[in-house]
Amino acid sequence: MRILIIAAIFILSLPFLNAQTIDFENDRSIANLFIKMYGEIHYYQEVDNDTYRPGKLDAKRVVALFGYQFNRNTQFLTEWELEHGNEMFIEQAFIKHKLKNNLSLKAGMILIPMGNINENHEPTNFFSVDRPIIDRNLIPSTWRDIGVGITGVFPSASLKYQAYLVNGLIGYKGGEGLFQASNTFRGGRQKGIKTVLSGLPSFSGQLEYFGLSKTKLGLSAYSGMSNSDAFSGLPKDNSPAVLSADSTVVYSTMLALHANSTIGKNVLRAQLVYNINGENVEAYNAKTGMDLGKSQLGAYIEYGRYFDEAQKWMGFLRYSYFNENTLKTDALNAWEDHHYFTFGFNYQPVNGALFKIDAVFNDFDSSDERRLFINTGIGVWF
Repeated sequence: MRILIIAAIFILSLPFLNAQTIDFENDRSIANLFIKMYGEIHYYQEVDNDTYRPGKLDAKRVVALFGYQFNRNTQFLTEWELEHGNEMFIEQAFIKHKLKNNLSLKAGMILIPMGNINENHEPTNFFSVDRPIIDRNLIPSTWRDIGVGITGVFPSASLKYQAYLVNGLIGYKGGEGLFQASNTFRGGRQKGIKTVLSGLPSFSGQLEYFGLSKTKLGLSAYSGMSNSDAFSGLPKDNSPAVLSADSTVVYSTMLALHANSTIGKNVLRAQLVYNINGENVEAYNAKTGMDLGKSQLGAYIEYGRYFDEAQKWMGFLRYSYFNENTLKTDALNAWEDHHYFTFGFNYQPVNGALFKIDAVFNDFDSSDERRLFINTGIGVWF
C-alpha cells in the first residue's frame, strides 16, 4: 500500500516538475552559472593463495563543481567533494580575474599544479581504476592549498604558466608528526581546514608547452618550509623551546616532469617526480618518531591503445617506480625500490562514462613481497 501511495504522489507531481524549467536566455543569474560533476565507485580485491583477503567496496567520491562568470574578466569556481560516503571537503574555491590578455590574478583554495593528475584528477583523465601510485603516495593528490598567484598563456610561444604563494603543508600538529616514508606528504595536506601558517608561504609553479600536435609537456615545482603548530604561543626568547619547535619542520623541494601525447589510437604518458627534503629530516624523525626519507623518487610510463574507431574500448599498460628514501637516513635505512606493473581495460559507452578493470602487481621482481590486486570501478565526468 505504501508503494502505491508513493507512486500516486509521484505521478500527480509530474506536471509540476515539468513546469519548473530554467530560462538560460532571460535569467542572467542562471545564464552565468555552470555546473559539472564527476564521481567514482571502486571494488578492490587482493589475491593471496595463502590467506583470506576480503574485497573492499568504496564509494570513492562524488564531486560537484560550480562556477559563476561575473563578466568577461572575472569568474569564481568551487568544487565540493563527498568522499567514501561520509567525508565532505572543499577542493577548490577561487576567484580568477583577467588583468590583461596573458595575465590573470587567482586567489583562494587552489589546486597545486604538479604532474599529470593533480589538477586533472577526474576519472576520465586516467586509465586505471585508481590514480597512479606516484600521484597518490608522492604527489599527494588531490593536493590543494589556500594562496594567491598569477596564471596566463603566451600563445605565440605555446606556453601556459602558473605561479602561486600558498600556505603549504603541515608536518606537525597536535603533538604528532604527519610526514612518513610510505606516503610522504599525504598526511600533511591542510585542505583549507583551519590551516596553520607558522612561517613564510611556500611557492608552487608550473610551465606547460603545447606547441607540438596533440602533445603536452610540463615542468612543475613546489618549494617551502612545512608548517607546525609547535610554535603556537611559544615565547620568542625561550631558545630551548624554539629549538625544539624547529625540529618539527622540514624544508622540501619537489620537481616534476610530465608528458602526454596522442597519435591516432595510441596514447603515451610519462611522469618523473623528485623530492628532496632539507638537512632537518633526521631531527624531524627523532622528534616525531616518523621515518621520512631525505628524498623520494617516483616515475611511470604508460601506453594506451583504443581498439575501435569510436574510441569506446581501450587497453593500457603502466610501469611505475617509487623509492621512498633515495638518500638514506638513520631512521630509514632498509627501504628498497618499489615496482608496480598495471594493465587493464576501459569501456566508454558514451563520452564521460567509463567502466574500468585492472590488475596491479606490486614489487613483481621480489617473490617475497609480490602482491596482486584486481580492481574494478566506474567513473563519470559531465
